[in-house]
Amino acid sequence: MKETKTVQVYPDDDIVNDTIGEYESFGWEVVGNQRCQEYEGQTHDIITGSSTKHYSTFNKITFTREKDAQWYDEVSQIEREYTVLKDTVKNYKNCKPVLKTPQPDGVVVVALGFMCYCFWIIPGVIYTIVRASKKSKYKKEYEKELADYKAVYPAKIKELNEKTAELRARAEKLVSGKAA
Repeated sequence: MKETKTVQVYPDDDIVNDTIGEYESFGWEVVGNQRCQEYEGQTHDIITGSSTKHYSTFNKITFTREKDAQWYDEVSQIEREYTVLKDTVKNYKNCKPVLKTPQPDGVVVVALGFMCYCFWIIPGVIYTIVRASKKSKYKKEYEKELADYKAVYPAKIKELNEKTAELRARAEKLVSGKAA
């Protein structure tokens, strides 16, 4: 009995080859690799009357593997652990803080607009001072969050990447029959 899985990846040869190699580590065999385009819509230019169709492009790779293989249960378990670790690494990478930029408050903009109308220079100076103080505050917050991130996540990511490499190697040995 066979098991089949289809994945979509960005149409870059390195990404496609890495994905195929990763799945082959867990006993999957490629049965199809297809570059696809999906229609996403159309925009019209009112002035020229022309239109442009928009597509998304991706590779659809189909894999299969034998469920009756002697290594199937163990490799499937290793693959589940591997997937959880890879997802955790992705989540950790998404935890990295982003530098915020100050946005003018609505009341401040209206007040400054009135003041600019009345006084041309003073509001500009006040606005610049307020914005600089907010920017300084955001930068300090960012530096603290970045330091916290760097204190925790790089080590965790390294550890999880090592574990995923070990799991992948273990699965490859089982699939190739070299496991003792």
